[in-house]
Amino acid sequence: MRLRVCFALLFVLSITLLGCGTKKEGKSGAPHRSVVIIAIEGDIDSFNPLFAEDITAGEINDLLFPALVSSGFDLESGELKYSPLLARSWEFANQDRDIVFHMLPNARWTDGKPVTARDVQISFELYGDPDVASVRQASVDNLRRTGGKQDIRKSVEVRDDSTVVFHFAKAYAGQLFDAGLPILPAHILEGLPRKVLRSDPVNKSPAGFGPFSLTKWTPLQEIVLQSNPESVVPYPAKLSQLIFRIIPDYRTRLSQLESGEVDLVSGLRPEDADKVARDIPHVEIISTPGRDYDFLGWNNVDTETPAGSPGATIKPHKLFGSSEVRRALTMAINRDELVHAYLGTHGQVAFGGISPLFKWAYNDSLKPLPFDPQQSRLLLEREGWIDTDGDGILDKNKVRFSFVLKVPAGNQLRTVVATAVQQQLRQVKIEMKIDQVERATFWKEVTTRKYDAWLAGFSVPLQMQLDDLWGSDLEKHPFNLTGFRNARIDKILAAAGTLKGETEGAALWKEFQKIVHEEQPCTFLYWINSIVAVNKHVRGTRIGVLGTTHHAWEWHVDDAGQADAPASY
Repeated sequence: MRLRVCFALLFVLSITLLGCGTKKEGKSGAPHRSVVIIAIEGDIDSFNPLFAEDITAGEINDLLFPALVSSGFDLESGELKYSPLLARSWEFANQDRDIVFHMLPNARWTDGKPVTARDVQISFELYGDPDVASVRQASVDNLRRTGGKQDIRKSVEVRDDSTVVFHFAKAYAGQLFDAGLPILPAHILEGLPRKVLRSDPVNKSPAGFGPFSLTKWTPLQEIVLQSNPESVVPYPAKLSQLIFRIIPDYRTRLSQLESGEVDLVSGLRPEDADKVARDIPHVEIISTPGRDYDFLGWNNVDTETPAGSPGATIKPHKLFGSSEVRRALTMAINRDELVHAYLGTHGQVAFGGISPLFKWAYNDSLKPLPFDPQQSRLLLEREGWIDTDGDGILDKNKVRFSFVLKVPAGNQLRTVVATAVQQQLRQVKIEMKIDQVERATFWKEVTTRKYDAWLAGFSVPLQMQLDDLWGSDLEKHPFNLTGFRNARIDKILAAAGTLKGETEGAALWKEFQKIVHEEQPCTFLYWINSIVAVNKHVRGTRIGVLGTTHHAWEWHVDDAGQADAPASY
């Protein structure tokens, strides 16, 4: 589970790497002469996968630091599939608790050093080291422990330079997923002080081994990647350059897309997608049913002593502690109308927290609660919420049903949806005020459960690992934002974590959705498609569930001259 935050960096770095400006043919057989320019909203936070939280940073780092395996998503089955990348092959052993990876023997870092099994071992040691405080620290939790303690040098065993063995504590569905983190250079990182590694200058001058390498970074302006002519993982990029141009203003990004100054814009607003497709003939719209949903969060637990605080006594929230009240809230909100008005064909009503993409796990026997204000009023009255003083607002035991909905600033869709929800709740005599909060402050406070109610979004993980979002241990799981606790859910999460094949958990996940649907810990609003606009001369893209630049080393352009024109390199 990752929360993404962009940070502006305040200095200029310019490095020239091997092969700049060449037209050398790689193993792909394509000449490296074309340029694609991607418009992005903000600068990235780190060129080190240990610390990168920003979505674009993650995508760039994947192109610089490949993993042992490459992942793909099968839309027909809704499953992740794995194929060789740095590892040319692998096999399971020790009753499937171990994976033996056989690595490509000729991969090299951009500084000429060989990529070896030692790099894999040190990478995972750094991911798991509390002193490093990597954002991916939890990814090593399932590796085998020695004497109850984590010892990566024993659980990620180097047999020889090209063979590394992962020893897991148990066989489970996500082993390849957890072993699939970007590989980092041991010869550069292992001697650095770990407690201050996050701020080390090495994070701004990466030596990778992927199909691209970093050639120039001008903070707050652009990031220039070039084809790495020596890459064998999997081969040098077909493009000569992939440029990420930082354009904070959304309308400016669209304008430059129309003029041809940029080739790709992600995060298109649904209301603009059809217009762009109609009015800009050289642009294609790719709308992918996504893993992103927006929801109205109701704090299930009292906010006076935030749940998850050491020694906190967990009490039901005075407004939202009852599942019947939460059902009433959902039934008072016309979610079909919200989807129709603001998303059109680029979204659908959500429930249950598991995306329809995961067809094997999605419980299509359930139906979203209907929009039914009359039934909503009856449920509220049954729970003791009545307008006793005639002021137009429900009350119970001298507590008015009035609250503030916190909304992160800068998201136009959430702002207009909040206003629509405010009007609909007013029809059942609930008073909701809206307060927009600066984004960084919002996420800091919502993860400590300081808010009564909020409107936010999550992206569900590709691997069905939902403990962080739904586990009842609120100290251990800060992303269980609502403080929802359910003993059966905990058993489902534990059981799903022991299965060797992910689809074996289909019945468990369908039961999970049924419980969440009945309890309504939050009001799921809608699944939002990922909408990307791309110039039609960019070919070979795999834009979809796994991101915008997935397998960008396969990209090429039909008309290299036209693609090269906007660039000055």
